[in-house]
Amino acid sequence: MATFLINCSNLKNGGGLQVAQSVCSQLERYHQHRFVVVLSSFINEIEATSNADAYRYDIKNNASTLLFGRDKFLDGLVTSRHVDAVLTIFGPSRWRPRCKHLCGFARAQLLLKNPLQSELSWKERLAYKVWKWGFKRSSDTFYTENKYISDMLPSLLGKVKVYTVTNYYNQVFDHPEKWLREIRLPAFDGVTMLTVSSTAVHKNLKIMIPVSEYLEQRHPEFKFRFVLTCQPEALNVPTTLRYHFVFVGKVDVAECPNLYEQADIMFMPTLLECFTATYPEAMRMEVPIVTTDLEFARGLCGDAACYYSAIDAEAVAEAIYRVATDKAYAKQLTENGKHQLLVYDNYEQRADKLIGLLEEMVSHR
Repeated sequence: MATFLINCSNLKNGGGLQVAQSVCSQLERYHQHRFVVVLSSFINEIEATSNADAYRYDIKNNASTLLFGRDKFLDGLVTSRHVDAVLTIFGPSRWRPRCKHLCGFARAQLLLKNPLQSELSWKERLAYKVWKWGFKRSSDTFYTENKYISDMLPSLLGKVKVYTVTNYYNQVFDHPEKWLREIRLPAFDGVTMLTVSSTAVHKNLKIMIPVSEYLEQRHPEFKFRFVLTCQPEALNVPTTLRYHFVFVGKVDVAECPNLYEQADIMFMPTLLECFTATYPEAMRMEVPIVTTDLEFARGLCGDAACYYSAIDAEAVAEAIYRVATDKAYAKQLTENGKHQLLVYDNYEQRADKLIGLLEEMVSHR
Protein backbone atom coordinates (compact mmCIF):
# COMPACT_ATOMS: atom_id res chain seq x y z
CA MET A 1 0.00 0.00 0.00
CA ALA A 2 1.22 3.48 -0.88
CA THR A 3 -0.04 6.89 0.18
CA PHE A 4 -0.57 9.45 -2.55
CA LEU A 5 -1.37 13.14 -2.16
CA ILE A 6 -3.66 14.61 -4.84
CA ASN A 7 -2.78 18.31 -4.94
CA CYS A 8 -5.53 20.64 -6.18
CA SER A 9 -4.61 23.52 -3.87
CA ASN A 10 -3.64 25.82 -6.77
CA LEU A 11 -6.71 25.37 -8.99
CA LYS A 12 -9.07 28.32 -9.35
CA ASN A 13 -10.86 28.10 -12.69
CA GLY A 14 -11.07 26.44 -16.07
CA GLY A 15 -11.08 22.81 -17.06
CA GLY A 16 -8.65 21.88 -14.31
CA LEU A 17 -11.46 22.02 -11.78
CA GLN A 18 -13.45 19.43 -13.73
CA VAL A 19 -10.43 17.16 -14.15
CA ALA A 20 -9.74 17.37 -10.42
CA GLN A 21 -13.30 16.42 -9.52
CA SER A 22 -13.30 13.61 -12.07
CA VAL A 23 -10.02 12.08 -10.87
CA CYS A 24 -11.00 12.36 -7.22
CA SER A 25 -14.33 10.63 -7.90
CA GLN A 26 -12.39 7.56 -9.08
CA LEU A 27 -10.12 7.10 -6.05
CA GLU A 28 -12.30 4.52 -4.32
CA ARG A 29 -11.47 2.06 -7.10
CA TYR A 30 -7.86 1.95 -5.88
CA HIS A 31 -8.57 0.38 -2.51
CA GLN A 32 -4.96 -0.85 -2.27
CA HIS A 33 -3.79 2.75 -1.68
CA ARG A 34 -4.47 5.63 0.68
CA PHE A 35 -5.12 9.12 -0.66
CA VAL A 36 -4.71 12.55 0.86
CA VAL A 37 -6.71 15.02 -1.25
CA VAL A 38 -6.09 18.77 -0.97
CA LEU A 39 -8.90 20.80 -2.54
CA SER A 40 -8.84 24.52 -3.19
CA SER A 41 -11.86 26.56 -2.13
CA PHE A 42 -12.93 26.73 -5.80
CA ILE A 43 -13.60 22.99 -6.09
CA ASN A 44 -16.89 21.39 -5.12
CA GLU A 45 -16.98 18.81 -2.36
CA ILE A 46 -16.02 15.29 -3.35
CA GLU A 47 -17.80 12.18 -2.13
CA ALA A 48 -16.23 10.67 0.97
CA THR A 49 -14.50 7.34 0.44
CA SER A 50 -12.96 4.83 2.82
CA ASN A 51 -9.46 5.30 1.40
CA ALA A 52 -9.31 9.09 0.94
CA ASP A 53 -9.16 12.02 3.35
CA ALA A 54 -9.91 15.50 2.03
CA TYR A 55 -8.52 18.83 3.21
CA ARG A 56 -9.41 22.38 2.17
CA TYR A 57 -6.45 24.61 1.42
CA ASP A 58 -5.50 27.37 -1.03
CA ILE A 59 -1.75 27.54 -1.58
CA LYS A 60 -0.31 30.93 -0.67
CA ASN A 61 1.83 33.23 -2.84
CA ASN A 62 4.31 34.00 -0.10
CA ALA A 63 8.09 34.34 -0.26
CA SER A 64 8.70 30.80 0.99
CA THR A 65 6.55 29.29 -1.74
CA LEU A 66 7.55 31.55 -4.63
CA LEU A 67 11.28 31.61 -3.92
CA PHE A 68 11.97 28.23 -2.36
CA GLY A 69 9.03 26.00 -3.30
CA ARG A 70 8.11 25.35 0.31
CA ASP A 71 4.64 25.33 1.86
CA LYS A 72 4.24 24.65 5.56
CA PHE A 73 0.80 23.06 5.32
CA LEU A 74 1.54 20.82 2.34
CA ASP A 75 5.01 19.88 3.60
CA GLY A 76 3.40 18.99 6.91
CA LEU A 77 0.91 16.66 5.23
CA VAL A 78 3.68 14.88 3.33
CA THR A 79 5.50 14.26 6.59
CA SER A 80 2.59 13.45 8.93
CA ARG A 81 0.73 11.26 6.43
CA HIS A 82 3.88 9.54 5.16
CA VAL A 83 3.12 10.48 1.56
CA ASP A 84 5.02 8.47 -1.04
CA ALA A 85 4.22 10.57 -4.12
CA VAL A 86 2.24 13.66 -5.11
CA LEU A 87 0.01 14.22 -8.13
CA THR A 88 -0.57 17.89 -8.90
CA ILE A 89 -3.52 17.86 -11.28
CA PHE A 90 -2.19 20.87 -13.18
CA GLY A 91 0.75 23.13 -12.44
CA PRO A 92 2.58 25.25 -11.88
CA SER A 93 2.20 24.01 -8.32
CA ARG A 94 4.52 26.66 -6.83
CA TRP A 95 5.42 23.89 -4.35
CA ARG A 96 8.06 21.20 -4.78
CA PRO A 97 7.20 18.22 -2.56
CA ARG A 98 9.97 16.38 -0.72
CA CYS A 99 8.93 13.17 -2.47
CA LYS A 100 8.15 11.96 -5.99
CA HIS A 101 6.02 14.47 -7.90
CA LEU A 102 3.92 14.04 -11.05
CA CYS A 103 2.69 17.40 -12.34
CA GLY A 104 0.14 18.10 -15.07
CA PHE A 105 1.07 20.63 -17.76
CA ALA A 106 -1.75 22.51 -19.53
CA ARG A 107 -0.23 25.92 -20.27
CA ALA A 108 -0.19 25.89 -24.06
CA GLN A 109 0.69 29.61 -23.98
CA LEU A 110 4.26 28.66 -23.09
CA LEU A 111 4.73 26.39 -26.11
CA LEU A 112 2.47 27.43 -28.97
CA LYS A 113 2.57 30.61 -30.99
CA ASN A 114 -0.38 32.85 -30.22
CA PRO A 115 -1.74 34.69 -33.30
CA LEU A 116 -2.76 37.45 -30.89
CA GLN A 117 0.64 37.60 -29.15
CA SER A 118 0.95 41.34 -29.81
CA GLU A 119 -2.22 41.98 -27.79
CA LEU A 120 -0.87 40.47 -24.57
CA SER A 121 -0.34 42.90 -21.70
CA TRP A 122 2.95 43.17 -19.89
CA LYS A 123 1.32 41.47 -16.90
CA GLU A 124 0.40 38.47 -19.03
CA ARG A 125 3.91 38.29 -20.49
CA LEU A 126 5.37 38.40 -16.97
CA ALA A 127 2.94 35.70 -15.85
CA TYR A 128 4.22 33.41 -18.61
CA LYS A 129 7.79 33.81 -17.35
CA VAL A 130 6.70 33.06 -13.80
CA TRP A 131 4.81 29.96 -14.95
CA LYS A 132 7.86 28.67 -16.80
CA TRP A 133 10.03 29.16 -13.73
CA GLY A 134 7.39 27.48 -11.57
CA PHE A 135 7.24 24.41 -13.78
CA LYS A 136 11.01 24.06 -13.98
CA ARG A 137 11.35 24.21 -10.22
CA SER A 138 8.38 22.09 -9.19
CA SER A 139 9.01 18.71 -10.80
CA ASP A 140 11.02 16.54 -13.16
CA THR A 141 8.07 14.40 -14.25
CA PHE A 142 5.05 15.72 -16.14
CA TYR A 143 2.02 14.59 -18.04
CA THR A 144 0.13 16.50 -20.71
CA GLU A 145 -3.24 15.87 -22.35
CA ASN A 146 -1.97 15.98 -25.92
CA LYS A 147 0.93 14.01 -27.46
CA TYR A 148 1.76 17.01 -29.63
CA ILE A 149 2.36 19.01 -26.43
CA SER A 150 4.21 16.13 -24.75
CA ASP A 151 6.69 15.97 -27.63
CA MET A 152 7.34 19.72 -27.37
CA LEU A 153 7.61 20.07 -23.60
CA PRO A 154 11.31 19.11 -23.20
CA SER A 155 12.19 22.03 -25.48
CA LEU A 156 10.71 24.31 -22.80
CA LEU A 157 11.67 22.58 -19.56
CA GLY A 158 14.82 20.69 -20.48
CA LYS A 159 15.52 17.09 -19.47
CA VAL A 160 12.21 15.96 -17.98
CA LYS A 161 10.08 12.84 -18.23
CA VAL A 162 6.80 13.49 -20.04
CA TYR A 163 3.77 11.21 -20.39
CA THR A 164 0.50 11.69 -22.24
CA VAL A 165 -2.83 11.19 -20.47
CA THR A 166 -5.68 12.74 -22.40
CA ASN A 167 -8.69 14.57 -21.07
CA TYR A 168 -12.30 13.52 -21.66
CA TYR A 169 -15.76 14.72 -20.90
CA ASN A 170 -16.81 14.63 -17.25
CA GLN A 171 -18.60 11.44 -16.20
CA VAL A 172 -21.73 13.43 -15.38
CA PHE A 173 -22.42 13.43 -19.14
CA ASP A 174 -23.05 9.69 -18.88
CA HIS A 175 -25.60 10.10 -16.07
CA PRO A 176 -28.65 12.08 -17.26
CA GLU A 177 -30.23 11.72 -13.85
CA LYS A 178 -27.55 14.12 -12.54
CA TRP A 179 -28.02 16.77 -15.21
CA LEU A 180 -29.20 20.17 -14.00
CA ARG A 181 -31.82 21.68 -16.31
CA GLU A 182 -32.54 25.06 -14.71
CA ILE A 183 -31.11 27.05 -17.63
CA ARG A 184 -33.72 27.35 -20.39
CA LEU A 185 -32.64 29.52 -23.29
CA PRO A 186 -35.17 31.97 -24.75
CA ALA A 187 -37.28 30.53 -27.57
CA PHE A 188 -35.53 30.96 -30.92
CA ASP A 189 -36.25 29.75 -34.45
CA GLY A 190 -32.68 30.17 -35.72
CA VAL A 191 -29.31 28.48 -35.19
CA THR A 192 -27.88 28.40 -31.64
CA MET A 193 -24.10 28.27 -31.23
CA LEU A 194 -22.79 27.32 -27.79
CA THR A 195 -19.35 28.32 -26.49
CA VAL A 196 -18.47 26.91 -23.07
CA SER A 197 -15.31 28.83 -22.30
CA SER A 198 -13.43 31.18 -20.05
CA THR A 199 -12.78 34.73 -21.24
CA ALA A 200 -8.99 34.37 -21.55
CA VAL A 201 -7.44 36.29 -24.45
CA HIS A 202 -6.42 33.11 -26.28
CA LYS A 203 -10.05 31.95 -26.39
CA ASN A 204 -10.59 34.79 -28.90
CA LEU A 205 -14.27 35.28 -28.04
CA LYS A 206 -14.16 38.78 -29.50
CA ILE A 207 -14.12 37.35 -33.02
CA MET A 208 -17.83 36.70 -32.61
CA ILE A 209 -18.50 40.41 -33.14
CA PRO A 210 -17.06 40.73 -36.69
CA VAL A 211 -18.49 37.28 -37.45
CA SER A 212 -21.94 38.59 -36.54
CA GLU A 213 -21.47 41.66 -38.72
CA TYR A 214 -20.39 39.55 -41.68
CA LEU A 215 -23.27 37.08 -41.36
CA GLU A 216 -25.77 39.94 -41.20
CA GLN A 217 -24.37 41.48 -44.38
CA ARG A 218 -23.62 38.35 -46.41
CA HIS A 219 -26.47 36.10 -45.25
CA PRO A 220 -29.24 38.46 -44.07
CA GLU A 221 -31.80 35.64 -44.05
CA PHE A 222 -29.72 33.58 -41.61
CA LYS A 223 -30.96 33.71 -38.01
CA PHE A 224 -28.30 32.92 -35.43
CA ARG A 225 -27.22 33.53 -31.86
CA PHE A 226 -24.14 32.90 -29.73
CA VAL A 227 -24.61 31.48 -26.24
CA LEU A 228 -21.66 32.12 -23.91
CA THR A 229 -20.88 30.97 -20.36
CA CYS A 230 -19.71 34.37 -19.16
CA GLN A 231 -21.14 37.74 -18.22
CA PRO A 232 -22.02 40.44 -20.81
CA GLU A 233 -19.25 42.76 -19.62
CA ALA A 234 -16.67 40.17 -20.73
CA LEU A 235 -17.44 40.99 -24.36
CA ASN A 236 -18.04 44.54 -25.55
CA VAL A 237 -20.87 43.77 -27.98
CA PRO A 238 -22.24 46.79 -29.89
CA THR A 239 -25.87 47.60 -29.17
CA THR A 240 -26.83 46.84 -32.77
CA LEU A 241 -25.63 43.24 -32.43
CA ARG A 242 -26.70 42.36 -28.89
CA TYR A 243 -29.75 40.38 -29.98
CA HIS A 244 -27.29 37.82 -31.43
CA PHE A 245 -25.82 37.11 -27.98
CA VAL A 246 -27.05 35.28 -24.89
CA PHE A 247 -24.90 35.32 -21.74
CA VAL A 248 -25.75 32.61 -19.20
CA GLY A 249 -22.84 33.24 -16.83
CA LYS A 250 -20.59 30.67 -15.25
CA VAL A 251 -22.12 27.19 -15.22
CA ASP A 252 -21.54 24.01 -13.26
CA VAL A 253 -20.42 20.98 -15.23
CA ALA A 254 -23.77 19.31 -14.44
CA GLU A 255 -25.50 22.18 -16.27
CA CYS A 256 -23.50 21.74 -19.47
CA PRO A 257 -25.35 18.73 -20.99
CA ASN A 258 -28.59 20.71 -20.82
CA LEU A 259 -26.97 23.57 -22.74
CA TYR A 260 -25.63 21.22 -25.40
CA GLU A 261 -29.13 19.79 -25.80
CA GLN A 262 -30.33 23.28 -26.70
CA ALA A 263 -27.49 23.99 -29.15
CA ASP A 264 -27.15 23.34 -32.88
CA ILE A 265 -23.40 23.99 -33.12
CA MET A 266 -20.52 24.03 -30.65
CA PHE A 267 -18.31 26.96 -31.63
CA MET A 268 -14.80 27.07 -30.15
CA PRO A 269 -12.62 29.93 -31.46
CA THR A 270 -9.66 29.11 -29.19
CA LEU A 271 -6.14 29.80 -30.45
CA LEU A 272 -4.11 27.89 -27.86
CA GLU A 273 -4.92 24.64 -26.08
CA CYS A 274 -3.29 21.56 -24.72
CA PHE A 275 -6.80 20.15 -24.52
CA THR A 276 -10.31 21.48 -24.11
CA ALA A 277 -13.04 19.21 -22.78
CA THR A 278 -15.61 21.04 -24.89
CA TYR A 279 -14.50 18.97 -27.87
CA PRO A 280 -15.38 15.54 -26.39
CA GLU A 281 -18.40 17.06 -24.63
CA ALA A 282 -19.84 18.15 -27.97
CA MET A 283 -19.02 14.77 -29.50
CA ARG A 284 -20.75 13.00 -26.63
CA MET A 285 -23.85 15.19 -27.03
CA GLU A 286 -23.78 14.81 -30.85
CA VAL A 287 -23.40 18.53 -31.53
CA PRO A 288 -21.27 19.44 -34.60
CA ILE A 289 -18.06 21.38 -33.92
CA VAL A 290 -16.72 24.50 -35.63
CA THR A 291 -13.20 25.39 -34.51
CA THR A 292 -9.82 26.80 -35.53
CA ASP A 293 -7.66 25.19 -38.18
CA LEU A 294 -4.67 24.79 -35.89
CA GLU A 295 -2.56 21.70 -35.28
CA PHE A 296 -3.67 21.13 -31.69
CA ALA A 297 -7.35 21.31 -32.71
CA ARG A 298 -6.94 18.92 -35.64
CA GLY A 299 -5.01 16.54 -33.40
CA LEU A 300 -7.89 16.50 -30.90
CA CYS A 301 -10.87 16.55 -33.27
CA GLY A 302 -9.69 14.72 -36.36
CA ASP A 303 -12.58 14.51 -38.85
CA ALA A 304 -15.14 15.53 -36.22
CA ALA A 305 -14.94 19.30 -36.77
CA CYS A 306 -15.34 21.97 -39.42
CA TYR A 307 -12.15 24.05 -39.42
CA TYR A 308 -11.50 27.66 -40.41
CA SER A 309 -8.50 29.95 -40.68
CA ALA A 310 -7.86 30.96 -37.07
CA ILE A 311 -8.38 34.74 -36.97
CA ASP A 312 -10.27 35.26 -40.24
CA ALA A 313 -13.78 36.41 -39.29
CA GLU A 314 -15.14 35.79 -42.79
CA ALA A 315 -13.80 32.22 -42.75
CA VAL A 316 -15.42 31.69 -39.34
CA ALA A 317 -18.76 32.95 -40.61
CA GLU A 318 -18.72 30.77 -43.72
CA ALA A 319 -17.78 27.69 -41.68
CA ILE A 320 -20.70 28.35 -39.32
CA TYR A 321 -23.05 28.94 -42.24
CA ARG A 322 -21.98 25.71 -43.92
CA VAL A 323 -22.55 23.55 -40.86
CA ALA A 324 -25.85 25.29 -40.12
CA THR A 325 -27.27 24.89 -43.63
CA ASP A 326 -25.77 21.56 -44.78
CA LYS A 327 -27.57 19.03 -42.59
CA ALA A 328 -25.84 16.03 -44.18
CA TYR A 329 -22.42 17.55 -43.47
CA ALA A 330 -23.38 18.38 -39.88
CA LYS A 331 -24.62 14.82 -39.38
CA GLN A 332 -21.35 13.42 -40.74
CA LEU A 333 -19.39 15.54 -38.26
CA THR A 334 -21.35 14.14 -35.32
CA GLU A 335 -20.93 10.58 -36.62
CA ASN A 336 -17.19 11.18 -36.92
CA GLY A 337 -17.26 12.50 -33.35
CA LYS A 338 -18.50 9.16 -32.02
CA HIS A 339 -15.41 7.49 -33.47
CA GLN A 340 -13.07 10.28 -32.36
CA LEU A 341 -14.15 9.76 -28.74
CA LEU A 342 -12.43 6.37 -28.87
CA VAL A 343 -9.08 8.14 -29.34
CA TYR A 344 -9.23 9.73 -25.87
CA ASP A 345 -8.63 8.18 -22.47
CA ASN A 346 -12.04 8.08 -20.81
CA TYR A 347 -12.34 9.21 -17.20
CA GLU A 348 -11.63 5.73 -15.81
CA GLN A 349 -8.66 5.17 -18.12
CA ARG A 350 -7.30 8.61 -17.22
CA ALA A 351 -7.40 7.81 -13.53
CA ASP A 352 -5.85 4.38 -14.16
CA LYS A 353 -2.97 5.95 -16.06
CA LEU A 354 -2.32 8.66 -13.47
CA ILE A 355 -2.39 6.28 -10.51
CA GLY A 356 -0.29 3.83 -12.52
CA LEU A 357 2.35 6.51 -13.09
CA LEU A 358 2.44 7.27 -9.35
CA GLU A 359 2.85 3.56 -8.61
CA GLU A 360 5.68 3.34 -11.11
CA MET A 361 7.42 6.35 -9.62
CA VAL A 362 7.24 4.91 -6.12
CA SER A 363 8.50 1.51 -7.25
CA HIS A 364 11.60 3.16 -8.79
CA ARG A 365 12.53 5.29 -5.80
